[in-house]
Amino acid sequence: MNKKNEYYKYLDILRIISCIGVLFYHLDILKGGYLAVCTFFTLSGYLSCYSLLNKEKISIKDYYLNRLKKLYLPLLIVVFITITIISFIPNIIWLNLKPETTSILLGYNNFWQLTANLDYFARHIDSPFIHLWYLSILFQFDLIFPFAFILLNKIKKKEISSLIALIISFISYGYFIEATTTGNIMISYYHTLSRVFSILLGVSLAFILPKYQKNISLKIKEKNLDKIVFYLYTILLVGLFLLIDSKHHLFKISMLLTSVLTIRLIDYSTIIESKKRKQDKFIKSLSSISYEIYLVQYPIIYIFQNIMMNNYIKIIIIVLLTIIISYIIHLSINIKKEDKYKIIKIIICILISIISLFGLYKYIVTKDYTKDMKKLEKELANNKLLTEQKQKEYSEKQKEEKINWENELKDLENNEKKLKEIVTNLNIIGVGDSVMLGAINSLYQTFPNGYFDAAVSRTDFEANPILVDLKNKGLLGDIIVFNLGTNGEGPEYIKKQILETIGDRKLFWVNATKPDFPSFNTDLIELVNKKDNIYLVDWISVAKEHPEYLVADGIHLTKEGSDAYANTIYNTIYNMYLEKYNKQKEEKIKEHENNIKNKITFIGNDLLINSYEYIESNYPSSEYITNDKYTFESLKNELEEKIKDNNLSYNIVFIFDNSFNITLKEYQDLSKICKDYNIYILTLKKISIDNIKTIDFSKELEQNNNYLMPDRIHLTKEGNMALSNIIKENIKI
Repeated sequence: MNKKNEYYKYLDILRIISCIGVLFYHLDILKGGYLAVCTFFTLSGYLSCYSLLNKEKISIKDYYLNRLKKLYLPLLIVVFITITIISFIPNIIWLNLKPETTSILLGYNNFWQLTANLDYFARHIDSPFIHLWYLSILFQFDLIFPFAFILLNKIKKKEISSLIALIISFISYGYFIEATTTGNIMISYYHTLSRVFSILLGVSLAFILPKYQKNISLKIKEKNLDKIVFYLYTILLVGLFLLIDSKHHLFKISMLLTSVLTIRLIDYSTIIESKKRKQDKFIKSLSSISYEIYLVQYPIIYIFQNIMMNNYIKIIIIVLLTIIISYIIHLSINIKKEDKYKIIKIIICILISIISLFGLYKYIVTKDYTKDMKKLEKELANNKLLTEQKQKEYSEKQKEEKINWENELKDLENNEKKLKEIVTNLNIIGVGDSVMLGAINSLYQTFPNGYFDAAVSRTDFEANPILVDLKNKGLLGDIIVFNLGTNGEGPEYIKKQILETIGDRKLFWVNATKPDFPSFNTDLIELVNKKDNIYLVDWISVAKEHPEYLVADGIHLTKEGSDAYANTIYNTIYNMYLEKYNKQKEEKIKEHENNIKNKITFIGNDLLINSYEYIESNYPSSEYITNDKYTFESLKNELEEKIKDNNLSYNIVFIFDNSFNITLKEYQDLSKICKDYNIYILTLKKISIDNIKTIDFSKELEQNNNYLMPDRIHLTKEGNMALSNIIKENIKI
């Protein structure tokens, strides 16, 4: 490459291939297209050094002016036109406009992106300028290169100059390898020191290429193998673009390999003779706007990201617009006196200038939200820690409650098992006539701690003095058994005296098989129905089923009947205790179920994290599950797992901001998964979902501009308070 004005078509082809590689990478078509940046870096280093080597006198001023015109001026136009267009699109919220644009204009965008944690490989289109880190590295290189070149050019042997550039290049590559190996992928990709190796390889080539070509490359040319070798290297380069994504195990070596392949392609591009053909004009024209294409492509992709259309049609439109706009910008900057359509170009230039000036104005007046968002980021981080701690505490509490409930159930079961023993050991007081007297032995065997006072022909007239005497002596137990009625029935006042004496104690009254007064058993049932502490011992039903229990008079007991009589009393008392126990058990189970039904699980992303403190103050005992990276699938899987483990509260409240992409159908799917649960969804948009209670917060947002932060996603303090209040109004448990 030693003729000043000679046209090198194959260098243009290399530019076009690299340009396509980057564009297709940004369009998610070519997974290794990012490697084309290494080609651009290597070309830039080579051409920068080559241009200075071919100058008789080096002017640093001219060098900078040339870079300002070729690199910086198109950058300014694209940056400010992009700002102008985006300012008229209401649904695009670009919070980093001020600091990011400043970093681009001042040439430190690569370092700004490092601090802003913008992952180029994650393919998140968070900014229209995420690709401009590349230019910052070029600007930083161009800032010091003229001075470095002057020092290197003073060395007579250019091989030494080339070697120095090569050594520094490998030091840079070593830094790249170290950063990649330790997992600092952002540093390895964005940092100037880790990427400058490609540029320096180009510089090293520029110093040594004339001598190298003379001794080696031209011999290949003589054998007419130059084009074949060029195309072989091109195939290898395109193969890397096709196969090596950012997670490939050859990622580290692919960067160096791409740069080395570019060196070889530059070598052969500059020795292949190019016969002028018609298509050369097209190739030259497309190559001349490759820089503008790089500048323009991502802003167009960014603007189109929210436009719903067929993906293939969208890609075609983006490619066409990129080429057209790049060509227009290129023509408006490069106006020559002899241009045929000079007037039209000037008009276009004026229009571009006006649009750019408006973008400059918007850039100047735009507020820098960095402090606000940093404050929000800190609050979210703190709240995330709080919710994680709360979740941990809740899980521990759940485990403790589960253990306590299981122990309580065991205690209830043990009490039921002990119930017979408890009844057997009761201090029962028995007052009765000859029927009870005949069963005394059986009664004492059944109730060893009991006291039984029975006599022949006794009526209830004699019962109260016995009870009063026992009461005065402190011997009247809680369980009293009467067998009075066979020998007559006392008047109402006698029963009243008995009831006053026993108070709240339990009275078990045995009905009579053949009472003197036929109405006795009926009156006894009536009394039992009136008083909660009086129970009927239905000896009549047992005796009817077993005549052998009674002697010939149908009243007194046989030996077998005495045992059955005692057992009937025992079973009646036992059933009373069992009923009481079952009631307590049911109450406890119901209380436990109510506690479960009153529990709430809040599930959400940043919206819940941000409003956590306000919601938690109203629902301190609830469960809070947060994840700022929730997807429908991850949420679905988590719910299914918790349901499977029976570890989900009855009431579920979903709180997601608009960054969570979920459709109405997917919400319906969630409702089917949680069909046995009570579901609420807090919505920021007006929606209606069958079988799900919605808490509409959209009206409050529309009426109160101060509820949303500048990103139009997160809530302010006032917004969080309003959110917690509307939840409190709608969920009253």
